[in-house]
Amino acid sequence: MDKKYSIFITVLFCLFTFGFGAALILTPSRDFSQQENRFLAQFKAPTADTLRSGKFMESFEKYVSDQFPLRDQWIQLKAYSEKALGKQENNKVYFGTDGQTLFAQFTPPTDQELSQRVGFVNKLGENLDVPVYFSLVPDKSWAWASLLPANAPKVDDGSTISRAEALCGGSVTYIDLRTMLTEEQDAFYRTDHHWTTMGALKAGQALLEGMGLVQQAGDLKVLGYQSLPYTQVSDSFYGTTYSSSGAAWVRPDEIYTVIPEGGTKGNITVDRYPEGTAIPGGLYYPEKLEVKDKYAYFLGGNQPLCVIKNPDAQGGRLLVVRDSYSDSLAPFLAEAFQEVHLFDLRYNNMSLTQYVADNGIDQVLVLYSVANFSTDINLFKLDH
Repeated sequence: MDKKYSIFITVLFCLFTFGFGAALILTPSRDFSQQENRFLAQFKAPTADTLRSGKFMESFEKYVSDQFPLRDQWIQLKAYSEKALGKQENNKVYFGTDGQTLFAQFTPPTDQELSQRVGFVNKLGENLDVPVYFSLVPDKSWAWASLLPANAPKVDDGSTISRAEALCGGSVTYIDLRTMLTEEQDAFYRTDHHWTTMGALKAGQALLEGMGLVQQAGDLKVLGYQSLPYTQVSDSFYGTTYSSSGAAWVRPDEIYTVIPEGGTKGNITVDRYPEGTAIPGGLYYPEKLEVKDKYAYFLGGNQPLCVIKNPDAQGGRLLVVRDSYSDSLAPFLAEAFQEVHLFDLRYNNMSLTQYVADNGIDQVLVLYSVANFSTDINLFKLDH
């Protein structure tokens, strides 16, 4: 190695190291990543306590990782590099064997953690005088296990749901969705963790049967939407799993609807409660199809409380304690119940027991994806 080449390598290394360091300092920090659909870590000044405990370095590492210049492009470059080396994972996302399906890694809760979480559901059942149902949406890695790379370790093997069902007390009825979702090949988005409209419809059938509104899962004549066509509203949806993976070679998903705005009879109304006061809303928000988070097309995205009313429905008042999977499920539930109250514990601190009493709720459904149920820190509110 001659002297000129050594100097070139040294200069290049310094430019790379100090150049990105300077860019990190000079570039304004981003609060939110549209690409990854999440809030990004911010710089936190050190204190004596955080320096001693090591928490400052932990937060600083997260800050550098989240705010690194050209972060999205580096993730994509790394994904291509991993794929070229024959690896089947990048940034905690598995590449499906079909080359087009992406799986977020799933870490099951311990027995103690799951027992505590299901215990909160049981407490809710004990506190209420109305039927309480509980259901977990299986992870895509369980439903589409045949598309996982060989020996992928962090996936849903179905045991978490089986354990959760076994832990349910006598005050709670568990509804199993697994069979319905494996029968439906289009039940999940390839690039996102959510179920599709087709998956939500299948799950809705199982839920309505479990709650006694239909005799069999396939018997939906009473609801009036069994013959409605699927309507495509987008062919360019890239979900959060895609954003984390950097797998730029994957084609986008399509988004469909079945229930029209206003319901099959045109009488469905929606009230949103973003800050405690009702404002008119809708089942769908077409403007969300123009942004990165297109799943927010359903109900407009995350919110503390949403109440959907349908005076033509045969069911009574249903309270759903839920995560975002219920956004695309809501139009189907709205066809069956006169009122559907969607209650998100992440943004709502109201007492559930009091809410049920104040609003004349007839049935309660606790519905989470198994991944969210395994990590949500707000489940203790079920006992309030």
